[in-house]
Amino acid sequence: MGKDSKYTGEINPKETYQLIIKTAERLFMEYGYRAVSTRQIADLCDITQPALYHHFKNKQTLYVAVIEHVLHHTEKDLNGILAQFTTFQERLIQITTYMMDQFEMDMSQMFHDMHHELSLDDQQRVHQLWVKGFLMPIVTMINDGVSNGEIKNPEELDSNSTEMAFLILNIIKSILQPSNMGSLPKHEQTAMVKHKASLIVEIFLKGISR
Repeated sequence: MGKDSKYTGEINPKETYQLIIKTAERLFMEYGYRAVSTRQIADLCDITQPALYHHFKNKQTLYVAVIEHVLHHTEKDLNGILAQFTTFQERLIQITTYMMDQFEMDMSQMFHDMHHELSLDDQQRVHQLWVKGFLMPIVTMINDGVSNGEIKNPEELDSNSTEMAFLILNIIKSILQPSNMGSLPKHEQTAMVKHKASLIVEIFLKGISR
């Protein structure tokens, strides 16, 4: 369907909704909230703005829906990793690899937009979903590792599982998508992701001292 034949009606509301979410996610995560307009999103979806507003009241409503989609998807995937792998080391490698492979967007941009562009109510709602989707699977991994005797109890380090989970996520976030990685062939990107994931696990579990 070309630009001159955009539809305003609902051919398949569910497919249209998913297309809008997918397109908006790519644009928001790459360019940030303020740099993206609903007209751009509608144009790329080959629909009119009224058709987009049929699903989402405004840009902020759409942005919140995109963040919720990302967080729900992440929660499902991380819990799937916890179900599939049993040891702390395996889980940490898999979760780090997943984060580096899936989140090619600028995560700092997403967090900046969440705190500066959303209402307080939406911020609280999204934060609760972030805790459930991102943080709690890491907390579970840590608690299981302690229970299985694989890692120290964070209390021995004057810490706790939540603080440790934040530390792990911050380490992962700090190395997401190096500026030159997107230009590399896919096999080189995969190799780099695996290398950095293994490096994080090695440093986190064994440190760097002799």
